[in-house]
Amino acid sequence: MNTFDDPALDPALVAGMPPGRHVGVRGVDVWVHDEGDGPAVLLLHGGAWGECAQTTWFRTAPALVAAGYRVVAPDWTGFGRSDKIRDFVDLPGRMLADVAAALREIGVASVDTAVGLSMGGSNLLRSLATGGALAPRRAVLVSAGGPPITGDARERLMTYDGSLEQMRTQVRQACASDAWADHEEYVAMRHAFSLLPGSFEWFASLGLRSPSAPPPPLGDPVPYESVTVPTLVVIGEADPLKPAGWADDMVARLPHVDTHVMPGVGHLPPLEAPDAFVALLLDFLSRPLPSTEEVTA
Repeated sequence: MNTFDDPALDPALVAGMPPGRHVGVRGVDVWVHDEGDGPAVLLLHGGAWGECAQTTWFRTAPALVAAGYRVVAPDWTGFGRSDKIRDFVDLPGRMLADVAAALREIGVASVDTAVGLSMGGSNLLRSLATGGALAPRRAVLVSAGGPPITGDARERLMTYDGSLEQMRTQVRQACASDAWADHEEYVAMRHAFSLLPGSFEWFASLGLRSPSAPPPPLGDPVPYESVTVPTLVVIGEADPLKPAGWADDMVARLPHVDTHVMPGVGHLPPLEAPDAFVALLLDFLSRPLPSTEEVTA
């Protein structure tokens, strides 16, 4: 059970974020923000230092609730206010199963749309392509999919000493402009979440690998052809973490896909262009779902 104090949050920055609570499932506590009525929209945050539902969706979630949707935004296991459990055999599988169990516990029988940012989208893709724990009726992949971030970009993302200035660097290297890196309250919020008990250790453990473990597969192993739900791929035109054309192969192989490129936006569209991002989501959510025959054709 988590007993730590919440990090100090600037009220003006996070006003309107759905309330949250711990949901006990599978022997762990998963923190879940949940508010609204209507079709359930699941928001899945990314996997950088200090990221969680609060730091990712504080502009998106209130707008979706106001538009008539039930918004569910969990902290992945290992992040934010959720327990810091690390599965060294199947980390994405554990994270997906914990979120799916939390959804059942709060009475979400089905998810209309799941929106995944970066790691959140990659985990969602894995579930959709392999018949995993999460099975929404449609999906939005934001800066997600394609070959994993490697090389210098990954090295920069993993470099963090827990200082406020290095958190500022973490934000700066993900965005197309310095606006959010210069936003003192936002950087302080990310910094506070990165230092909650167990957070630093959990994230640092991602760099551990047994000498006898097989190397990770080269390229992009996701069987995109197996994703049967309508999918919107959102690309930041100025994403500093992804190489040019990173989504081309994925988009070509997804059976039911739309693509939207956001000009002047980096890796974090919900943060960098919140109004345009919400408008894009609402347009996608307003489209009628295809029949089962159309989806499987």
